[in-house]
Formats: sequence, structure tokens, C-alpha cells
Amino acid sequence: MSAPGAEPEPLCPEWADDQRMAFLFSAFKREREVNSSDWDAKLAFWAPLIGQEAARRNRLAFTPRELNTWFRRKGAAPLGLDTVLHDMARRGLIQKESSYAASVDAGWLAWGVGLFLIKPLKWTLASFLGSNNISLDETYVIVERIKEKAAKVLQLCQSYLESSHPVVAFAKLQEVCQSACADEKAFYLCLLQLQKEKRVMVAEIDGDKIVKFSHSPANKVSAVTEIDVGVYQLVKCEKMLTLKVEMLSQEDERYKEEARGHLRAGKKHLALKSLRMRKRTAQRLDNVEAKLNTIQAILDRISSSQTDRTVVEAYQAGLGALRESMKDVTLEKVDKLMDQIEQFCDTQDDINQTLAGENLDAMDGVDADELEAELNALLEKPAEESVLLPDVPTRPLPGSASWKLPAAEVMDGALEDGLSKLTLSDQGIQTSSGAAVKGKYLSLDPELPLPQ
Repeated sequence: MSAPGAEPEPLCPEWADDQRMAFLFSAFKREREVNSSDWDAKLAFWAPLIGQEAARRNRLAFTPRELNTWFRRKGAAPLGLDTVLHDMARRGLIQKESSYAASVDAGWLAWGVGLFLIKPLKWTLASFLGSNNISLDETYVIVERIKEKAAKVLQLCQSYLESSHPVVAFAKLQEVCQSACADEKAFYLCLLQLQKEKRVMVAEIDGDKIVKFSHSPANKVSAVTEIDVGVYQLVKCEKMLTLKVEMLSQEDERYKEEARGHLRAGKKHLALKSLRMRKRTAQRLDNVEAKLNTIQAILDRISSSQTDRTVVEAYQAGLGALRESMKDVTLEKVDKLMDQIEQFCDTQDDINQTLAGENLDAMDGVDADELEAELNALLEKPAEESVLLPDVPTRPLPGSASWKLPAAEVMDGALEDGLSKLTLSDQGIQTSSGAAVKGKYLSLDPELPLPQ
């Protein structure tokens, strides 16, 4: 925050552009149709900037005179703020403080608040007559800012209040909400918004202002009932008796110390007097503690009853849902359905057996006993003689790892021996055994096969 008379800090990146700011600080044209781009550019700049500056200053309301101070630049104030305010009011972004209060049925405003009742009749008539003149001291509230602040107030109060005792004194509530509301005016605005949203109900009991909150953000608050009044009075009495107990406990301890001091000073009669006063105080203390215990027991029962009521409501809701889901289901329908299921299961088993081929024997007309006898005969018949195969050669075969070519001397002897057994004929070469060999090649080794 800058010092009075000093140039304010730049509020946006365009703030240092003299040409741009000269245009934005100038007055609006008389009619929007003359230059709509001029109107739209200025409204698009000033309307968000007003909300941002109010949030930066932690303000929920403002006056046009304050706006001239907030946006003063080089000794000049914007000339078109009245047009901006009219446009924001038309769009519901801001609202006159008097109109905002009048929109809520808040009779508690007459309890000496005085914040919204300065000149309500004059403001209301001006609104009805459609006056475009704006007073520099007329207060406007920023609706969106009030909604955000009211949500924080509701959260604080619901965390402070017990669910079974949703009623609290107005003064105590204001003390709880000091962290969210900077001043009394902001607190009243938030309560008005919460009352408009049906989250809060304000009433007066024996001259005391009380506030009742909804149990949860999802529920609407109900009207203040006799039960709420009784609970509020019990809570109030409990706090009073608690303070009384603390005071009597301190008084009892004080008389005890006085008796000790008189006894050390040898003033026995004064010591007895102190002890006598302590005895009376102890009796009063016991009496007050008994009353306090009774009130606390009643509050505990009320809290327990609220819990029981919630459970019963849940049971009723569950019973209704169960009844709705079982509406068309009867015992006869279930029995009939089970019979149909059993019938279809039997049919499916028959189909599976048929597809598995268990009845093929009956369809072919083949006697199972005859097949069994034939099978036994096959088992008793001796096995056929095995086919005779040639002996496995003991010599290494050509191409194997252990096979080697015969030595030259052995091969020569084998060739000569083979030649002596051969004879020539017209049909070809014959062996001594008379077998003819056709072709150009001859196996000289009787152990080796002849080429085909």
C-alpha cells in the first residue's frame, strides 16, 4: 500500500503505457452504438481490475470515491467508472449494499447493526425510478467475493460447532470467524449470503442473537425449533456452571492457604474461620458440580439421540430401497423360476450326453456282448511270426567315421581273385556262379553292392 499522496504501485502491465492508459482513463462515448469497440475494450479492462484490486485489499465492498483513490494515476482518476459500475451491476457482478440486504429476509438487521439501514428508502426509490446518477459514497458489494468469503465462514463454523448442537451465540460466532472476516461489516455480509443460500438461520432468544447452521454443506438449514432453543440454553448454562466451578475451586484453594498462613502465625481463631469458609465453599462447589454433571448428562443423551435418529433414518432409507428392489419378487415366482432352471439343466445334460455319443451303440444295432467276445479272441491269438531281416553287417560301412580304404596290397589281391572268377560272354560279364552283370562297372569286392 502506497503512502497518501504518493503514486500508487502499477496495477497491471499496461499501467506504464501512457498512450494506452490515456485511452482507458478517458470517458465513454455517449452511445455504445457509436463506437462499440471503445466501450468493449474499456469494460473488459476495468471490470476485472476492480475485482482484483478489491481482492488484493481484502475488501468485499467499495464506494466510487474509493475507486477514484485506488486507480489514481499521475494525479488523474478514470472518467468512465460510473459506466463500468452500471455495466457490472447489470451483469450481476456487483450490487448496491441496500439492495443486497433487502433481497434477504433478515429481520436481525434491525438489531442495531445500522450498516445497511442508513438511507434505505431513498436508495430503493432511486432504484425503482431508474436513476443513473451514482453517489460517490454509495456502497457496492462484489457478489463473487462475498460468496467465496461466506464459504470460508461456513467451513470455520462447522468445524467449531458440534453436529448435535448446531446453534451458537452471535458474539461467539463472530469471534470464531475473525480469521476470515477482517471487520464486522464483512462478517454481516457473509451471514447475509449464507442466509440467502439457506445455510444459516438467525433468530433472537431472550434478547440474545443466535445462529443456526446446517449440519453439512449439502443440506439446507431448518428453522429454529424449541429443541434448538432448549439445547442452546443448556449449552449456555453448562458454560456458566463450568466458570462457576473454576471460580469456587480457586476460592477453596485460597481459603486453604489462608488457614495455613494463620496457623503458622499462631492465629488459631483466624485459621479456624478460614477452614469454616472453605467448608462452605466446598459444599457450594459440590452442589454446582452436581448440577453441571446433570446438564452434561442431558447433553450427552441429546447427542446420542441425534445419532440414533440418524441411524434410524438410514434404516428407513435402506428398508425403502430394499422394498423397492423386491417389489415384483414373490415366493411363488421364485419357486416357479427354480423349477424352470432345473428343467433346463436336465435338458442341457441330455443334449450333452447325446453330443458325446453315448447312445451311438444303440443307434447302430451292434450287440455289445458280441464285440466283447471278439476282443477277447484277439487277445488270446498268438502273435504272428516276425519278419526275417538280414543280419547287421559287422564291417564298417563306407562313409562312416571308422571306415577306411583297404591297403593297396589287399586291393590288388582282391582284384586278381575277382578277375579269375569272371568270364566273358556275349550277354556281358558273368561270374563263376553264372550271374550276369550289365553295365560298364563291376564291383570287385563281393561284400560291396554292385552299382545299378
